[in-house]
Amino acid sequence: MTKQTPLITVTPRVLAGVLLLALSQSAVAANEEGTLRTTEIKPVLFSDDHTSEGFLAPLADGRIMLIFRLDPGIQGDHTGTNGHIVRMTYDPEADRWGQVETVYNSDQYDDRNVHGGVTRDGRIVVFFRHLAKDGKTEGRYFIYSDDSGKTWTEPQVSEAWTDPQQSGIPGVWSTGQMFYNPDIERYMMLGCRRYITSSPDGVSWDNRRLVTDNRKYALTEIAGAWCGNDRMLALIRDDRREQGHPLLQIESHDNGKTWTEPEPTNIPPDQHWGAAPQLIYDHDRDLLIALNSTRYSLPNDQQGLQIYTADPDDVVGKSQNWTQRYDLRRPWAVEEFEPKRRLNMNFYGYPTIAQIGDGEYLVVFTERARIDGHEQADLLYFRFNLH
Repeated sequence: MTKQTPLITVTPRVLAGVLLLALSQSAVAANEEGTLRTTEIKPVLFSDDHTSEGFLAPLADGRIMLIFRLDPGIQGDHTGTNGHIVRMTYDPEADRWGQVETVYNSDQYDDRNVHGGVTRDGRIVVFFRHLAKDGKTEGRYFIYSDDSGKTWTEPQVSEAWTDPQQSGIPGVWSTGQMFYNPDIERYMMLGCRRYITSSPDGVSWDNRRLVTDNRKYALTEIAGAWCGNDRMLALIRDDRREQGHPLLQIESHDNGKTWTEPEPTNIPPDQHWGAAPQLIYDHDRDLLIALNSTRYSLPNDQQGLQIYTADPDDVVGKSQNWTQRYDLRRPWAVEEFEPKRRLNMNFYGYPTIAQIGDGEYLVVFTERARIDGHEQADLLYFRFNLH
């Protein structure tokens, strides 16, 4: 294991926008499915750095680690050669975030598209790729930690999917969160290039399987979950915009050996653009929870993030049966917002979710604006309860 690298210093600006976020009101939404209550939206990081994407890793002591990409300084942008992987730890009881610490920095590539998960024995697995200056993927890797993120391995390779030249799979591999399938005792990771890979321990990613060769849709970002009775379900972004933008749904009824053809969902409603889905399964409640970002097909100030839920039996084979529980409009889509964070780009989104306790969940997402010719991105969070 490599030694932990030193802390990064992140100095946030003191902006009126932070005050607006901290003072935003919590929300309550009730329907026949029950009540959803959210806390106010608060900043995780609100600084000159470009901080974006990532995933939440619950730790054994009850804290939750956020692992994400950081491109430092006002020169930081959506892509570059300074982007690297960092982490912060959240204490749910104190509602407080810790310091930013480096996880991995190649010092020559953009270390980006950070996703992963935690095994049942606490191993944190991080998937990412090296993006070169020419915009091509040099390779896809993973690292892991067996001591709650104190130390990390060097980048690991998978014979099944790491090398784009060998696999023939370009670009990003993973976009959703790693999940466990107890029916076959394996960890699953869906790739946005139409594939799924699995591992018995989060380290030996020894295979890949084609999920679908359907060409009717431009399948890209994907997130999946096991939901009982040999079933897995996934939500996928469709990039063929002229056909409408809802997420697509595919299902496996035999633990990933075969999959149904993609079918449009009602996420989001009214044929709007659906991007960056996330999906988890709460086994105790027998409940699927899906998150989605809207973009492009709505005006900037009407874009945002939605939360949907479903009993697996209600949506397996019935992709239009998701229930929208919450619609979060962009936090700074208000006239009074400080001009340095003006609303001049579409919604970034890319939410990640983790369970805190019985019926309570933490969500982190990314916002952005263009400042001095560079895309600037900040991380925000809120919690919600389902009853």
